[in-house]
Amino acid sequence: MSLSHESTDGNLSVEGADQNLTIDTEQSIPLPRKVALGAQQLLVSNVWLDPLFIGSAAGLGAALSTNLLTATLLAAGVATLLQTTKLVKLPVVEGPSSAFSPLAIAYAKAGSLAAAGTGLLIGAAIVLLAAATGVLGKIRRVLSSAVTGTIILLVGLSLAGFTIQEFFGMPGTENFATPSTILIATVTTAVVVLGGMFTGKFRSFCFLIALVVGNLLAFAFGRLDFSGVSAAPWLRFPTLLPYGSLTFDLGITVTMCIVFFVAVVEAIGIYEATARLTRLPLTERQINAGVAGEAGGSMLSALFGGFGTTAYAQNLGVVRITGIGSRFVVRVAALMMIALAMFPKVAAVLVTTPAPVIGGLFLPAAATVVITGAQAAFRDRGNSTHNLIAPLALMAGLGVPALTGSLVGVWPELVVQLATQGIVVGAVVAIVLECLFVVIPNALARRGNRKSKSTL
Repeated sequence: MSLSHESTDGNLSVEGADQNLTIDTEQSIPLPRKVALGAQQLLVSNVWLDPLFIGSAAGLGAALSTNLLTATLLAAGVATLLQTTKLVKLPVVEGPSSAFSPLAIAYAKAGSLAAAGTGLLIGAAIVLLAAATGVLGKIRRVLSSAVTGTIILLVGLSLAGFTIQEFFGMPGTENFATPSTILIATVTTAVVVLGGMFTGKFRSFCFLIALVVGNLLAFAFGRLDFSGVSAAPWLRFPTLLPYGSLTFDLGITVTMCIVFFVAVVEAIGIYEATARLTRLPLTERQINAGVAGEAGGSMLSALFGGFGTTAYAQNLGVVRITGIGSRFVVRVAALMMIALAMFPKVAAVLVTTPAPVIGGLFLPAAATVVITGAQAAFRDRGNSTHNLIAPLALMAGLGVPALTGSLVGVWPELVVQLATQGIVVGAVVAIVLECLFVVIPNALARRGNRKSKSTL
């Protein structure tokens, strides 16, 4: 049975939605519990892990890496607070989109971060204008769940590599794949999975409990290192334009605009999946407001040296496993992000979390993202041609990036660069196929019906 369908007024019907929430979207809870659940939402998000990973992989110095982390926390916190109070009004958490991470690393190594920030500002401004004029809210009428579901599924699969590397302790490190590393990661994952099987407080706090258990195990094996905490400053605001003045580069700008649009389509898919999960309607006005928040948060992030912030897919996994769908909890998480952006010493404590604990936490959350995307992407639409859109796009998104090394010199440099991004490839293929097999035929059929009626 279909999880949802479009109603005649443009709202998302919630027939067949997940009925397993323990705390609804508008349900407030006592402050201590709200703070603990908000901390859980923050800790099980890539809003702090992605910047650390990008800084390390790109070879940024300590100062720029710290600024990247605090800029991302600030922008994600402000955007999340606005989304849950004024804009889309769903329990969505903002964070760095996976589509930007490879680009951020490549541009950092090439010394082009100033141009990348400029491109992101331009792309976000265009999207903000489109949202303000109501254009983006109509995307749902054009692009079915085969498109948004495919993107969410590719995001979930893209998390697999990073998550499994963390689970085994990161290749090249001293404790990679050792018995103690695998034990720490496995126990951490087991606590989350068991929590999802039960009810009550164990389920609600299963990620937080898993984090504590994993860190205790890591401490027992001598794997916690707090030396970096003492070196971090207590108070520091992110630096404005840390990579230098704004620099325009046409190729980089086009790339950033395309990737940002893909991230926006992904975010709309997250809105719809969250609406189904929380049994709430979703209007075009909410979508336009939410996307405006995505654009505004990304512009703020770019000004302070961060990358695009969009509704984060892993939040779906946390909501689904814990059953906590309260917007009030997410608001607390947003306030914590803003606070961490201004107090680097506190943020440095997060950095002490060992890789296998991170991998153990993220594995079940990422798995539920895959499930959510698959449910949407492969929903039966009653037409064998239509049902090929998601599989073909998925195959392209997984297969084309592996060929990019052989495509250098054969395709234009910009196209090759975009082809390395599986999420971008899959999204473009899904959108093109959707237009060819669904949108255009339906438009022609409606036009033919109107002509037939006019001749009668």
